[in-house]
Amino acid sequence: PVGRWPAAWLAGLGTPFNTLGLGGSVALASQGLVAESAAGRWSLSGGATLSLDDMSSRVSTLDRLGSYRLTLAGGDVPRLTLATQQGPLMLSGDGQWSTHGLRFRGEAAAAPGSEAVLNNLLNIIGRRQGTKAVISIG
Repeated sequence: PVGRWPAAWLAGLGTPFNTLGLGGSVALASQGLVAESAAGRWSLSGGATLSLDDMSSRVSTLDRLGSYRLTLAGGDVPRLTLATQQGPLMLSGDGQWSTHGLRFRGEAAAAPGSEAVLNNLLNIIGRRQGTKAVISIG
């Protein structure tokens, strides 16, 4: 790993992280990630993984929400993938980085039996569509 930090540091990024009051740890690992700029244009090769382990939130009564992986894969159009490793809060999504910026679409949902205790958190995470919260960036 490149480094490991307490998830509480994410509050410095502002909304929604400061609202969520996250606990757990964040680790960054690089799989040969290289960023280069040529003629005012960025390109990425290799990849990186951000691991969000044993996450918790002050807006949930659950001790642990789960563990997640955000993967960046370089290429002509770098791709982002979010996946749940384990836990009652299920996060998934994918996106890409282009000349127009980051576009990411994902969703958050509660595992069966956890709907009531995760309802408020799902309202904060994204726009509700039934039992799911839609995450949209760009």
